[in-house]
Amino acid sequence: MPSIFSRPTPFLAVTLVAATFAFSAPAVLSPSAPTATSAAPEEPAPITAAGDGPYVVANGPRWLAKRVGSNLRPILETVEPRGRIRVAPVGDVPAFTVKLRPLVGTPAADTLALAPHAKLLVLADTHGEYEIVHAFLRKQGVIDAKMKWAFGKGQLVVTGDMFDRGAHQLEILWLFYKLEAEARKAGGALHILIGNHEAMVLRGDLRYLHPRYPEAAAILGAADYAALFGGETILGEWLRSRPAVLKLGDLLLMHGGISPAIVDAKLGVADLNAGIRTALATSAAASKSLDGQTALIAGSSGPQWYRGYFGKGEQQPPAAEIDRSLSAFGVKRILVGHTPVEKVTALYGGKVIAVQVYPHRDETSGAPVLEGALREKGEWYRVGATGLREELAIAP
Repeated sequence: MPSIFSRPTPFLAVTLVAATFAFSAPAVLSPSAPTATSAAPEEPAPITAAGDGPYVVANGPRWLAKRVGSNLRPILETVEPRGRIRVAPVGDVPAFTVKLRPLVGTPAADTLALAPHAKLLVLADTHGEYEIVHAFLRKQGVIDAKMKWAFGKGQLVVTGDMFDRGAHQLEILWLFYKLEAEARKAGGALHILIGNHEAMVLRGDLRYLHPRYPEAAAILGAADYAALFGGETILGEWLRSRPAVLKLGDLLLMHGGISPAIVDAKLGVADLNAGIRTALATSAAASKSLDGQTALIAGSSGPQWYRGYFGKGEQQPPAAEIDRSLSAFGVKRILVGHTPVEKVTALYGGKVIAVQVYPHRDETSGAPVLEGALREKGEWYRVGATGLREELAIAP
């Protein structure tokens, strides 16, 4: 199958056309048990497809923005290449505008230098929990009150799984797309990695989508939700250009982990990302047609799915196996998401750092709960959406 990166990406003139939409976020409830004298708490209204979008198709001299109106009817608007779209507010999160860019055209770099004392923040699975992600980014100084990059020359890595489960994955994607350009302009960087849920959706495995998204696809006349992220769309092409594994200085970052099988196969970072891209060009229904190496990379022992660091007893790899992985990739540490942990945790003396604290709200206070791993001035910390900052116990 031909690569989506084989076609030219012309530089075109700019006219600004805004695509506007709005919807309401559900209330956060902390109900008490009903009694004989009190009515049961009212359930929040379900989040429908109303207000979803925009999905931008970059096909031809004028691009097309598709969204769902508040009346659950499709709205189609033209957008000039390098124009702007508007992403509506959600709850207390303000609206923001996004300047569109030409299609990427080539895969992003997967091996980059990073100074040992450079400021680095690593965030894992966000799963559509937009308001909680916003609270985390604000508290950690990544964005300002106007939703603009405020992290200066710092770098942010998101290890995948922006898709599925939550109701506001599209807002998260547009925010990261916007911040990537702003970070670059400020001398910093935002690195988006492809997790297993990105791979699932892009390949047509839609089992874990929030119900509003299949509804939106039907309203917009798409064959299915995956069709809204095809290779001709701004976000679909952008995501396909991102790596699944990133070697950043002396760190290796990915969604799942590096299994012994990957080390045995002597596969490097470029091999792993090439294999993921090959898999992304094959539907999930046709997975059996993948060649052996690609099936290994895209399967349960691959970097998007592996969970071995979290096994118990004999199921957990010995420390020597971790050392073998570090040596094979020429790094000091591996950082992963995918497998939920109660708090950001240093494993194997800090040779592996588990970052995936699932975004949610505290049952008692309603406070946002989401954590990341921060390296600042050579020291590692677990940091959170409410201002948590605690040094991680990591061997030198």
